[in-house]
Amino acid sequence: MKFHSDLFGWEYVWRNFADEKGGRAVTDSGEEEGKLTMLSIPVEGTGVKVLFIPEARHGKKATSNSVLVCYPPEGDFAFSIFQEKVHHQLGKALGMQDLQVQDELFDGKFMIQGTSALKIQELFLDVQLRELILLQAPSLLHIDTKAAKSYPKLGIPEHVHAVVYQYDGVMDKLHQLQTAYDVVVAVLGQLGAIGAISGVEAREADNYEEESQMQTQPKKLRSPLLDR
Repeated sequence: MKFHSDLFGWEYVWRNFADEKGGRAVTDSGEEEGKLTMLSIPVEGTGVKVLFIPEARHGKKATSNSVLVCYPPEGDFAFSIFQEKVHHQLGKALGMQDLQVQDELFDGKFMIQGTSALKIQELFLDVQLRELILLQAPSLLHIDTKAAKSYPKLGIPEHVHAVVYQYDGVMDKLHQLQTAYDVVVAVLGQLGAIGAISGVEAREADNYEEESQMQTQPKKLRSPLLDR
């Protein structure tokens, strides 16, 4: 049901998600009632934050969203996954890269490109990760090696990479936010497992909040109307 989001708006759901996860809602004015510009959600037991950024709006809806987590890379490994469309068939016939992970359903739905076919295989050995991606297919899931330029307001250091989950559509349900969170955290874990993260502790991409003085406490909006 979408009753809660239709009645209160998508920001209501996002703020509740931040509240439940012990995170922070950031607004354009720094005031609690300001327009929501970002969520900063901690990954339990680490110093890492997952950032939710509504990038495009249509009326009261955020219709394009990015969910990202930053890390210090070990090497230059990168990948991108996007849903395969009819026109990609011609591209593949002309030599467009499409790596396989030996999962018929997954390989049939997504185009996979990357700098290392072996690491791609290792990355997606995680069945749960593949299931999460299939559950809520992103418009694009990739490693952004130029995250500092892509998200200049966040103050990301130049050498830091980011796992980015992009979703072109309305995210106004708690389960949608949770799935996006789970995907980027799972990818981050797999990157660590295959040696693609530097041994130093991952940096937090939380500078935007500090520099812009837009910190706010998440609203206490728990409601029996909210879908779980």
